Amino acid sequence: MAAGAARIARRPVSDAIAYVLDSDAVIWHLRRRARTTALLRRLAEEGPLAVVSLTVCEVTVWARQEELAATHGLLESLVVLPVGAAEARLAAALARDRGPGLVDCHIAAAALLRDVPLVTYNHRDFGRTGVLLYDTQPW
Repeated sequence: MAAGAARIARRPVSDAIAYVLDSDAVIWHLRRRARTTALLRRLAEEGPLAVVSLTVCEVTVWARQEELAATHGLLESLVVLPVGAAEARLAAALARDRGPGLVDCHIAAAALLRDVPLVTYNHRDFGRTGVLLYDTQPW
């Protein structure tokens, strides 16, 4: 799959999972950014929110000591998507095609394979992967 312009979505396209959250959306929520918290609450009304297993690692590593309890609580409330061989192969193809870093390529791959929008503030990097992006600009 060639990287292309980002697709913007406002509605989920999968019944099982409504949205995949990037690490930045999770971190901004944990750091009490009011607009991000409001966004995630609204999106949760549309269906289950998910993170990729690598996001669990990334968010936990970057959590401040005083955020750890809230971090674990939030991550336990989300669907955690595994990274398997299909995600790894697609992530490698995205990375080879001048995509973002490997963790972001895995996050994009998980969303792409499930045809679910990704909620991120990093449209510049993820836009190169062709993943369906939720329009976070107003948030």
